[in-house]
Amino acid sequence: MVRKRLLLLLKPFDLCLSHELAALPSSNRRKPIRDVDMVITIGGDGTLLQASHFLDNSIPVLGVNSDPTRPEEVEEFSEVFDATRSTGYLCAATVNNFEQMLEGILENRFEPSELARMAVSLNSKLISTSALNDVLLAHPCPSVVSRFSFRITQNGEPLSNLLHSRSSGLRVSTAAGSTAAMLSAGGSAMPILSKELQYMVREPILPDPNSHLMHGFVKSDEAMDITWFLQRGASIY
Repeated sequence: MVRKRLLLLLKPFDLCLSHELAALPSSNRRKPIRDVDMVITIGGDGTLLQASHFLDNSIPVLGVNSDPTRPEEVEEFSEVFDATRSTGYLCAATVNNFEQMLEGILENRFEPSELARMAVSLNSKLISTSALNDVLLAHPCPSVVSRFSFRITQNGEPLSNLLHSRSSGLRVSTAAGSTAAMLSAGGSAMPILSKELQYMVREPILPDPNSHLMHGFVKSDEAMDITWFLQRGASIY
């Protein structure tokens, strides 16, 4: 078997290299991850998403859900509280089948799925971090009204009218992120391999004649241009 160099990322993001099992210096934890054959994240979706900020598209990631939901617990405590544990939607393995999954990967019996990530530019400058989950544009204080305008473009040419919004913010998600906050807010779950983006204006101030345009999709060959009229606000996941 060909020797593989694996990087384990453990919640809360302790870093160690397999074979050596040596912790990386804290000064290296913000540097891009390179020179490994695969990254294994042990935690949940949040751990995998955090790891994705340090990776380009050449390194596959295996997410291991370390605390999956136990159906027997959910049933036992259904009348008391919600016993659901980590969802692990992006995790291909759990603590129960990790050994079998890793063995299959090393023996080339499994192929990685290619998920779309979102590129973000600020003032025409590309941000180094791509979003695997979603981007939220909102003021850090939830009670502050966010003011912004947006339109869909293709090759720099507008495809839609310029829409103005006063709301609590704007969320744009990838297909992988469409089952998280986007779905909870009333959006649609997208096929996970889709290259499209989905956007939704959060809690728009009504009445607004364009309220039906506050939720939609951006195709893979399109872009979304947003003009933000506040000095603060942005989160990338």
